[in-house]
Amino acid sequence: MKEKYIESVAMSGLFKYLDKKDYEAAWQELNMAPHNYNAQQIIYGQGEPVKRAGIVHSGLVKGERLHAEGTTSLAYYYSKGEVFAFEGALSGKRTSPLQLTADDDTCIIFFDVQKIFASSFERQLTKGLMELLANDDIKKLYRIEVLSKKGLRDRIMTHFELMASRNDGRSFTLHMSREQLAKYLCVNRSALSFELNEMKREGLIDFDKKKYTIK
Repeated sequence: MKEKYIESVAMSGLFKYLDKKDYEAAWQELNMAPHNYNAQQIIYGQGEPVKRAGIVHSGLVKGERLHAEGTTSLAYYYSKGEVFAFEGALSGKRTSPLQLTADDDTCIIFFDVQKIFASSFERQLTKGLMELLANDDIKKLYRIEVLSKKGLRDRIMTHFELMASRNDGRSFTLHMSREQLAKYLCVNRSALSFELNEMKREGLIDFDKKKYTIK
């Protein structure tokens, strides 16, 4: 197991209930392995079989829903330490409900979800997995809350407050680019940039590159 990947696995929460001395054994039992993707390379196509879930080590993964009329809608972005595709791997059909694409040059740590239930650490890993599923549901509810806001500023502030609350403070790092954030909020990029600058001028927020603070 490569030590440089441990931080991302720890951030995911999958190993939360394991002793650190057992990380190596769990890594081997789940067949964990890193894989690199170029920007815009498809990781899983919508409807494709899924056996292995992924933990984002670096970069960004975009989850989109493809519609029959040829349009797409952005569902989620997954950044460092976040897990994707586990719902597909655990579902009855074992297929991906989304098209998952590397939105930047991205490194993914894959693991075999089904092997959790035959692992020497089944109880600890299952407990971690259940928390992942619960956190993913909460993430979906947060997105619904953000998109339920009609005004652009309301959407921005709701999203920022949710991000800050995850860090137990008023500051957070936003891993998305400005364009990616606009897609996530379902707003125009130019309008988003204008509103962010206005909010900074009015003293509501401050930001420097990807570091944001709610004032």
